[in-house]
Amino acid sequence: MTAMGLGDGEHMLGTMNVCIRGDRATLAGTDTLAGSVVSMDTCVKRFHKFTGCTLGEALLCATLHPAMVLGRHQRNNTTTHHSVSREWKNNAPPIGILEVGAKADLVMLNDDLDVIETWVGGRSCFSKERNNKR
Repeated sequence: MTAMGLGDGEHMLGTMNVCIRGDRATLAGTDTLAGSVVSMDTCVKRFHKFTGCTLGEALLCATLHPAMVLGRHQRNNTTTHHSVSREWKNNAPPIGILEVGAKADLVMLNDDLDVIETWVGGRSCFSKERNNKR
């Protein structure tokens, strides 16, 4: 959701006003859930804690498994999943895996699953160390 990280208050989601309180987003003036403003690293931390799974299992649930649902985890990016056929444009590179030729969007985490650095398209776009020096 575009309001993630903006803090509590009213924000726009497309043409709708949403009210953010903590990690909950509702349509302004209602209790109707509009989405979530929880970051992916927080979701992985919570999943690990709530389920008792290993860190590796939690990370697979945020990386490989969504890529598999989309059929984007292999070089051949045409798949049929749940009776839905998807064909990806321009033979897009695989996602959710670390291998030569895969999309180079990466997140480096510490042992507490805090984001240390983020790369998009093989380029560093966030570094906690660089941000702390500002």
